[in-house]
Amino acid sequence: MADWRFYGRRSTLDELRGLLEQPQWFFCRIQGRRRIGKTTLLRELARNDEALAERLFYVQIPDSDQTDVASQFRRALQDSLSTSVQALANDVQDFASMARAIATMNRAGIIVVLDEFQYFTSPQLAAFNSFLQAEVDVLRESKSGGLFVLGSLQSEMSALLDDKAAPLYGRLTHSFLLDHWDFEDLLAVYNDHGVANPYQWLLLWTYFEGVPKFYRDAYGQGLFNASTKHLRNELIGRLFLNEGSPLSEEADTSFLREMKGQLLSILHFVADHPGAGHNDLVANMQAPADMSRSLGGQLKKLVDDYGMIDRRYPVFSDSRSRNARYYVTDNFLQAWIAVVRPARDAARMQLRERVLEKASPRSETLEGFAFEKLIRQLHVECSRKGRGDFPITSIEVGFWNRARSIDRLIEIDIVALNRDDKRVRFGSCKRSANGHDNGALVAFENHIAGFLSTAEGRKLTGWEIEKVLFSPTFSKNEASGLENAGYRCVDLEEYAKLF
Repeated sequence: MADWRFYGRRSTLDELRGLLEQPQWFFCRIQGRRRIGKTTLLRELARNDEALAERLFYVQIPDSDQTDVASQFRRALQDSLSTSVQALANDVQDFASMARAIATMNRAGIIVVLDEFQYFTSPQLAAFNSFLQAEVDVLRESKSGGLFVLGSLQSEMSALLDDKAAPLYGRLTHSFLLDHWDFEDLLAVYNDHGVANPYQWLLLWTYFEGVPKFYRDAYGQGLFNASTKHLRNELIGRLFLNEGSPLSEEADTSFLREMKGQLLSILHFVADHPGAGHNDLVANMQAPADMSRSLGGQLKKLVDDYGMIDRRYPVFSDSRSRNARYYVTDNFLQAWIAVVRPARDAARMQLRERVLEKASPRSETLEGFAFEKLIRQLHVECSRKGRGDFPITSIEVGFWNRARSIDRLIEIDIVALNRDDKRVRFGSCKRSANGHDNGALVAFENHIAGFLSTAEGRKLTGWEIEKVLFSPTFSKNEASGLENAGYRCVDLEEYAKLF
């Protein structure tokens, strides 16, 4: 088995190297969800640069109070390999002396990394921002050193650095947002470690999306050696159920520790009912009659502040549409609530085999929703990188309506638009190719016809129409039969060939 290596992020590494080569002090934010690889990125930056490694000072900020934060900072100073940095430790007692120590190190050419910077939004720690601001305003004229602040919560990092009322507003010189690995990065992982079956790709993506740390854990647990047939059970068992499993508490500690009351109820409902609308939430959560008003505020928190729920609108709709649907944003969190946690809890009292038997159909359902999401993202990635034959001007999540009767219901998984060439692609996603049977094709055609007859659909009059069927893999016979019927078939192996 190949050794684990650093994957992706090459353009970001190049930009960071350029930043460090400038003869100018910098204040840089690196932001992204937990486990996305912020610290690993800086470690890779210094891996083959001994001089840079000696210039990096790293400290992880605890979610605590001033005394504890100062103590943690002081211990990091004492553990430094630099005697000049060690000498600063005795003077650090509070936030003011912490900020002075950062400035002293920067002037000496040392680059300071403050991880979990978002904790400085808490009332117990907020005073540090003003002390740091005073030092930053002087350091801006310096020709050496720099400051990296790393954080995982977008709303809190924005409150610290982008809010006009914040002490550090306007002080950033650079900012990087780390997103998930894209499909091309994942193919490099799969190729290195012999993960060759598209159903394996989909299963791993369903649980881990493009989060580097999770794939590193899977590699460490030998998961990539599991067969396609046994991968699902091995994934749930090795990563979540076994004693000492690396991800057994991940969601509770990284996502859910601050979730209480109605916030948690909404999150669980959306995870159990992907695509739920506002009325579904109100009708099914057995809440007081005045819940509709409070629900809107709680949903706004989950969508805008925490980024845990994604609010999606049908094609051509805007933010005023009442036809929004809600989904858990993060694949891992969705899988945790819908599959993993019920299995973990049941495994405390039931036989492992029985637990995995129950978990399997839940996971298959989840994989179906994840596959649709993956196909949308592949459209975007291919268009952005100039791959494939459908450059998009916008990728829509699809179309649905609020039909009063079932015979008027319209559901289309993918509606991709190329306004420049006046092309529209309608897509139907099935987790298995045999799901594209005669009944499904008739329904697909009816939904397309129903959409084209609506006010939104009439905007596409005269456009070239493509009808595409998506599955993880198609056999030659399956693809031939469907293409003879007028449909194009695209699977994950075809996307892999593009990269």
